[in-house]
Amino acid sequence: MGLRGTMELFARRSVPRCCSSLARAIGGMRPAILLCAAIVTTAAAPAAAETQCRLIDKVNGASFKVFDALLYQGKPGLESHCMERLNIIYGGVYWPQGAKRGDFTLPPIAKVIESAAKAGLQEGPSALDIEHWPVGGESSLVDASLDNYLTVLRWFKATQPAEIVGYYGVVPTRDYWRAVKEPSTHGGQAGYEAWQAENDRLRPLADAVDVLFPSIYTFYPDREGWKLYAAAQIAESRRLASGKPVYAFLWPQYHDSNRILGEQYLPPDYWRMELEFLREHADGVVIWGGWQQQWDEDAPWWVETKAFLSGGFERITVPGSD
Repeated sequence: MGLRGTMELFARRSVPRCCSSLARAIGGMRPAILLCAAIVTTAAAPAAAETQCRLIDKVNGASFKVFDALLYQGKPGLESHCMERLNIIYGGVYWPQGAKRGDFTLPPIAKVIESAAKAGLQEGPSALDIEHWPVGGESSLVDASLDNYLTVLRWFKATQPAEIVGYYGVVPTRDYWRAVKEPSTHGGQAGYEAWQAENDRLRPLADAVDVLFPSIYTFYPDREGWKLYAAAQIAESRRLASGKPVYAFLWPQYHDSNRILGEQYLPPDYWRMELEFLREHADGVVIWGGWQQQWDEDAPWWVETKAFLSGGFERITVPGSD
């Protein structure tokens, strides 16, 4: 298809809005038009907006979002429980052969544009999950990572400027021991302030995203320690977010870095405590997990989750939107 035909296609489909912003992002209108057209000619039209459920806290009247990012095989739709969709774009979408930590090669721009176009056809915000660019340590490496994160975000937003998007677990950085001010090996208050200073280097990214997705997984059976860690992660997110929503990622299993407990399910009351804590301190929770596992409607963690969703909230219906 020639340039004239491509532009006519865009005029007929009424979707040229991404081109001017994409042209600024990649340095030229012609490649921007051709890239956009490649996506438009293969993407299905978005479905009509549907009504969606929203949770309203009965105590403070605030909206609280619970996102379904579960990967279980055979999982039913969870909309009836007032859980919302979250689109996670994993690094494997951009690097199908995998990417090594410290490899600063940018993904193909066409893949970023395609992922943004697909996200635009779905309900809910998007979380970009790129974990191999270091955000701690030597300043030159952090600067290179920051530039890459901003570039991918710019390409994504140029294609879908209205999409609500953030990065999973990038800012603030996940650091359990400095977040809880562990004194003997991580410097106590001084270590905490050093962690904050490292997060300040990532402030341009916090300013650029629409939402922050801190990772608050469970590493240890120490419940009070988890509360300290979660409170610090959320407080740091609030400090950097400038009023943007903070949706925390949570996993009903112990993190796999724990050699003894890794991937074991949390006791149900521990899981419920975490949900209630985030209800009080965050704007929402993203429930993730279930990779290569079969869905179990009677799993203790899910029974507890349903009890959490059915108690303490009023449910209202609103038109579907991002």
